[in-house]
Order: sequence, then C-alpha cells, then structure tokens
Amino acid sequence: MRIIICGGGTGGHFYPGYVIAKKLIEESHDVVMSVKKDDISLNILKQDDIPFIEIDMIAFPRTINPLKLIIFLIKFIKSFSFSLKVIKDFKPKKILGTGSYVSFPLILAAKIKNVKIFIHESNARYGIGNIISGYLADKIFLGLPQKNKLFSKKEIITGTPIRENFYNKTDKKSLREKFGFNENDRVITLFGGSQGSKNLNEAIYHFILKNKTQKTNFKIIQITGNKNYSYVKEKYEKYDLLDSNIRIFSYYEHMEELYAISDLIISRSGASTIAELIYTKTPAILIPLPFASLNHQFENARILFENNCAIILKDDDNLKYNLTKNIFYLFTGNKLDVMRKAYNHLNIPCGKEVLNIIIQEITS
Repeated sequence: MRIIICGGGTGGHFYPGYVIAKKLIEESHDVVMSVKKDDISLNILKQDDIPFIEIDMIAFPRTINPLKLIIFLIKFIKSFSFSLKVIKDFKPKKILGTGSYVSFPLILAAKIKNVKIFIHESNARYGIGNIISGYLADKIFLGLPQKNKLFSKKEIITGTPIRENFYNKTDKKSLREKFGFNENDRVITLFGGSQGSKNLNEAIYHFILKNKTQKTNFKIIQITGNKNYSYVKEKYEKYDLLDSNIRIFSYYEHMEELYAISDLIISRSGASTIAELIYTKTPAILIPLPFASLNHQFENARILFENNCAIILKDDDNLKYNLTKNIFYLFTGNKLDVMRKAYNHLNIPCGKEVLNIIIQEITS
C-alpha cells in the first residue's frame, strides 16, 4: 500500500510519524514522508534511507502585518499546488498527518483527491493545524485524552509512538555502573527539551548546591542542551561542583538508559516525553513550557498529575525553591513507589501496542 506521512518542524511532530513510517516499511508498504523544507530531521531520514519530500511552508502568522500574511498565502498556494502534484504522481491510498502547519497542504490536497486521511494528535490539546485538519480527517488518533473532544465520533486513543531504542533490554545495575553510580543510589535526571532550558538548569543548580552543602548525596544527571553546556560546565567547575554526584551532558542519544536508571525525571512536558514516562512508569516533576502553543504542555502534564504519576511546577522566579522542596518531599517515605504504581491505572496504550493499533487502523 502507498502511504504518505506528513509532519515535522519539531521533534514532537516528526518522531511519531517517523516511527510509524519505519514500521510500515518493515511490513513492505511503500511510504514517503513529507517534512518541512530543510527540516532538522532530514539527516535521520537520509540515514535510514526513508523516501521524503520537502514542503516549503510556514506557520500562519499571528499578526495583521500584511506583508507576512501575503508571504504566508504565497507559500501556502505553492505548497498546496506541489501537494496536488505529489498525490497525482505517487497515488497514495492513505495519508497520515502528525500535526503542524507542514501537514495541512497535503491533507487538503488529499481531501480533494479523495484519499483517506488519518491524523495523529500527540498532545492533550489539539494544535491549530490538527484542529483544521480534523474536519477533513476520516479518523483521528489521540496520544492522550482530550479535555475538549472536538471530533469525538472520529477519535480513538492510541497513545504516541516512542523511539524503538526504548524496547531494548536494559539492566539497571550495569547501566548505573556505567555512570559510576551504585544500585541503591538515589538518581535524578533533568532535561529541558531538545534546546535545553536556562531556567531549569538554574533550578537544578540551586538543588545541587543544597545536595553538596547538606551532603545528601543525590546522584544527578543533567542534560543542559547544546547552547547552555559551556556555561553550566564552567559554572560548576568554578564552584567545584563536578564531583562523583554529578554528570552533565549537552545531549544524550540513548535517553532510554537515563529513564532506566532514574528514580525521578525532571523535564518539560512535551508529548514525546509524556509517552516515554508512561512507557517506563517513571515518577516525574514536570515543568511545562510557559509559552507553548495553546498551553498544550500544561494539558499534557495535567494528565499525569491528575493520575498521581507526576507533580507540576510553574516555570517562574520561584522554580529553584519549589523544585528543591519537591525533590526532598518526593524522596521521603514511599511516595515514588506510589507514583510508579499509579501509572498502572492510566488507560492509555503505550509501547509496541501503540504501533500495533495505528498500523492496523491505517492498513485495514
């Protein structure tokens, strides 16, 4: 079967489609991925030899600036015309959109050409692209339950696909030894999304100072993000903080290892992170990105918070105090064990089950 999967622009929109594409190709389907022109994901597609096309599209400008509106309109017309040509030449039976403005021209073209349309919304609140696309779609896959069900008759909760590395067998003891930690150490991992977060880095720095002065001996893995790494490293070296308790990285490829060894994850609440937390059943402190579109990161975090799997903290001037206070709070008694067990009550598919549901729906 010929299938086009469109999405990209951010990792949260790209990776679900990418994982689905790889599985479909394994099952001998003819798949083409459509991504934003010069997308950051192109190297991954080239490395895996996945056919792709590039859509030269931009987001709808949230402004009354006439020049920006004209540029958007020109880009859209060109992208839509290109999408019609792609469908005419490739002749797909199905199209799957994973969100963002990159998907819409192809989805509109597919509707006009009577191609069956699926969309996947990984967040707990529809993005603007998927709200519009939802009216055109035949079926909608949801990564998380939606607070406001816009298309209840079309929706099916499938969960969000995660990278296949998470299915690799991991041994907690040997992985901890790899980082120089003991089996019984209390391990915390912090990361702030693909770009890192200055405020999250500052907040964990405050906790690290407490950890050193009070000799509480928490083990901390900090993913700073590329642009923050040098600053953080120099700061920690200056104050002699890079001891046996601290591991810092600008980026870490095998995140499944960090989930496997961590007692607690501190992070933003993008859809992919939420899906990874659900699969690994890892207690979390979630700090939603304050300016995320339609506040979707808070809605994502709310799902885990309301089910007692995570705590939500606001990213404000008090974060460093609130983070330290809540870390110490969670490591008292059996609170982390209770949070881990709470994941068992989430009625959200995860892991390989997600792919099985989505692939069956698309190919049936």
